[in-house]
Amino acid sequence: MKRAPERLYAGIYHCVHGKIREGETAWQAALREMKEETGLKPSRFWVLDGTSSFYEAREDRMNIVPVFAAEVKTDKIIFGKEHCSYEWLPVEEAVEKVAWENHKKSLQILHRMMSEGFKDKKWLEISLND
Repeated sequence: MKRAPERLYAGIYHCVHGKIREGETAWQAALREMKEETGLKPSRFWVLDGTSSFYEAREDRMNIVPVFAAEVKTDKIIFGKEHCSYEWLPVEEAVEKVAWENHKKSLQILHRMMSEGFKDKKWLEISLND
């Protein structure tokens, strides 16, 4: 997804992400952010075998966060004020397009895990029925 021109990080491409609100788990925050940023609701949801780490200078804080993957039944995105466009791309093109190294690594991890049949590894799946 491409950031809107009037937003922080204008014009860059990135994966869905956001902050965890008080009382949320990391995976609940990921689902909320996915809905807010794309309008999508996953039919299945997994934790990936990797984390994303980054430094926030404003808070002088190092963050280490889990990374998630979702299966959706549509490719139509309804984005809000944060974004102005999106593309569905093969992984190699997506890795080249996203701006942040952590997003590149996450896409590569997802691609590797998909090629290894991670959907059959039930311990990685997060139940959406709870």
